[in-house]
Amino acid sequence: MIESREALQEILNAIASPVFVKDREHRFVIVNQALCDMLGRGRDALVGRSDYDFQPPEQAAVFWAMDDEVFATGQIHENEEVVTDGTGIIRVVVTRKRLVHVRGVGGCRVPLLVGVISDVTRFRDAETRAQYLAHHDPLTGLPNRILFRETLDAAVAAGRAAGSRFALLLVDLDAFKAVNDEHGHAAGDEVLRIVGERLAGATRPGDAAARLGGDEFCFLHMADDQPAAGLALAQELVELLARPAGGAGAVGASIGMAVFPDDADSAEALLHRADLALYAVKRAGRRGCRRYDPATAIALGRDPAGAHDWPVEADLRAAIDARQLSLVYQPLAAATDGSLRGFEALVRWHHPRRGEILPTLFIPIAEASGLILPLGEWVLREACAQAMRWRRPAQLAVNISAMQLRAGSFPAVVAAALAASGLPAHRLELEITETALLDGSDQVGDAFGELKALGVRFALDDFGAGWSSLDMLRRFPFDRIKIDRSFVAAMQSEARSAAIVRTVLGLGQALSLPVTAEGVETVAQLTALRQLGCDQLQGHLIGRPKPKATAPSRHPWASTGRDPCPDSLPVVGEAVRPCGRRAARPRG
Repeated sequence: MIESREALQEILNAIASPVFVKDREHRFVIVNQALCDMLGRGRDALVGRSDYDFQPPEQAAVFWAMDDEVFATGQIHENEEVVTDGTGIIRVVVTRKRLVHVRGVGGCRVPLLVGVISDVTRFRDAETRAQYLAHHDPLTGLPNRILFRETLDAAVAAGRAAGSRFALLLVDLDAFKAVNDEHGHAAGDEVLRIVGERLAGATRPGDAAARLGGDEFCFLHMADDQPAAGLALAQELVELLARPAGGAGAVGASIGMAVFPDDADSAEALLHRADLALYAVKRAGRRGCRRYDPATAIALGRDPAGAHDWPVEADLRAAIDARQLSLVYQPLAAATDGSLRGFEALVRWHHPRRGEILPTLFIPIAEASGLILPLGEWVLREACAQAMRWRRPAQLAVNISAMQLRAGSFPAVVAAALAASGLPAHRLELEITETALLDGSDQVGDAFGELKALGVRFALDDFGAGWSSLDMLRRFPFDRIKIDRSFVAAMQSEARSAAIVRTVLGLGQALSLPVTAEGVETVAQLTALRQLGCDQLQGHLIGRPKPKATAPSRHPWASTGRDPCPDSLPVVGEAVRPCGRRAARPRG
């Protein structure tokens, strides 16, 4: 048994953590040597005194309040704080206080507060270090796969909420194995560190670079002007990583890119499709960059949806019969006064297991397999029927392919769709790309002539992106030119693209052909196109594709310059029911 206060003091002094006992008047009754060392005061300078005798008043008041709570409730109280000890070292300490009752003089129970102070600095440092290592690559200091996936998921969620774009770049070092084999793993580690530093140095505000493992890195580029910004950055990184990296020389890099939400609208699909683009770069010889392209993926024998044995053509054929295809409509507006001019019909495929399938995937397959003919016939019939239900007689634009024009029955298919719906021929505008017309066969020319005789209008789509635009304008009597969206996207940043846009608009004026600008997505683009005399505008800024043909009769930006894409638009037509057959070459 402990028979003296001196024996109790010796026991407490053997405890490494600071220990103290206070009475109800907040006076220290017992303190051990560890507490004296922490406070830099002797035991006699502490016992019988309170915190106010040697602590700043504001700090002493905090301690007293904690003590009063323990005395009043009898509950254990813990408090963690950062303090500076007597040597000036910053520490993290946890003070744990509890109430005990001891037998006092005359046998009465006396309440005392017992406090133990634990220095948890090393534990907190270890926790911080462990947390860092769990989310960062120790060699390069970049975020690892876990943290990058969290960042990518957050970017997708934010992109969906804000309707913004970003690019995901997968970076693979081309000759890294040779570095390890010829120069050793120390040289390989040096290369990885240098690559990590270069990628980190290339980030802009909001961007993120990470090392996924081995010689695989990735980069999240949050600029909204995609894909132009992402491709420009990818080329910069290819050139940056082609420079010598330490004593092993240059290794070079291949980069695959996918854009949210154009190429995919989920983190998993973005990673998969950026990987397909990377695979295509490697197959093409490495040391380059490429954006995801579904046609290339299919040509390489890779499934863009992620399952290598997906029978796309068979599913598409079944989708036609099972009525899994539907139409959406994107508005076209006059550039001068913002008035509604018409809608372009675009096709969508909702697969029962795979969800939304991009048109850039299934339309090329439809054209290659011949399924474009029944699809095209359905699109014309359904779109014409829907256009007759609109409240205003707006123009209807439908994409067609060269295969449809080469089919001898196509003029009859169009005539039947017009007759069945009652749609006047002059309200139907068929869009076809110059690339699709390169065939130049007599069948194409004859079909063109028959349809023009019916009163149907034609638009030359994606003008400038093919091989012989001017020759097409000479050979075929088009009623409209549509500037390819790639030139519109780059006209604010590239002088050449801006010059091409001005030239096309001037050509349209000289030939008395109205010009529509595709892909208008910013107010700056809209303003520039209006100043240049563009006739008609189309793009997400004007209105996104929707199952109903909806748009204001006149956009608010016509006079104010405000964002012309409000969340709620007045209904112009009825909902389009999902159907079976649908057609030609749509865009997203």
